[in-house]
Amino acid sequence: MECFDVGQDGFHGFLHTPAADSDRATRFAGKALIVMGGSEGNENIPRDLGARFAHEGVTALGLCYWNAPGLPRELVEVPVESVERAAGLLRSRGFERIGVYGISKGGELALLAASLMPDISCAVALSPLDHVMPGITGSGSLLSKGVAARSSWTWRDEPLPCVPGGMRLPYASIVLRSLRGRQLDMRFVYERMLGGATEQSAIKVELIRGPVLLVSPARDSMWPSDEACRRIELRLRAHSHPWEVERLSYGHASHIIVPMDTGMLKLFREERQFPRECAASREAAFGCVLDFLERWR
Repeated sequence: MECFDVGQDGFHGFLHTPAADSDRATRFAGKALIVMGGSEGNENIPRDLGARFAHEGVTALGLCYWNAPGLPRELVEVPVESVERAAGLLRSRGFERIGVYGISKGGELALLAASLMPDISCAVALSPLDHVMPGITGSGSLLSKGVAARSSWTWRDEPLPCVPGGMRLPYASIVLRSLRGRQLDMRFVYERMLGGATEQSAIKVELIRGPVLLVSPARDSMWPSDEACRRIELRLRAHSHPWEVERLSYGHASHIIVPMDTGMLKLFREERQFPRECAASREAAFGCVLDFLERWR
């Protein structure tokens, strides 16, 4: 594993390469994937899931985009250019095709980055939303967090238009709904925010220059990624997207649909009631991602 930091390299990440003698590496020759986690803001997904991809033969650059040395301490006005710099590193290493993979907030970023950067020619988004959302203040527990009045992202030093924010999280309602449903339930918060969404805040997924894979649970209690994925697919098809578009939905699954235990699975009722089925869904989705990456041309 090769490590990169903002001061020296312009981004914070981990490059995982398949073993030189791996038969699987030839399956993805010339391709590399930038892997991003969500609003948890730690290194677990970039580091551990990146290693899993490399084990399967995919060169993966796990990227942290906030809450790391040299990066914003809150998920507010985070520069998208860290993805661009990571892609530049991969291009300098000789990779002809560079894709992005992200879950949750990282899924939003994956779609956004792919829509902005010609060098990115494949996007895989797990449990994403389809609009640029307002930033998230705080970096600790849920009680420390709020919804910023400013955008989550900037591009070329300008904040990207976003869904209206600037609100305190309704903690009492979140706790009450979570207790009644016996799971973390913040979907209603994001549904309210998305009520103010406009075409200006929509991620222009039709500008992505390559195939797009969307993955979500059948119903997401964290935020309405299931509905967002349907809208993204419809938008791409309405624009006659010339590359492959695939949308996968899993009945036994939660918001966290990556093939690893992030420590959050127990927060979701589906994961507690159907642990084997949810684990099978995570692995099945990962297998579909690998097949999708193999088809990517």
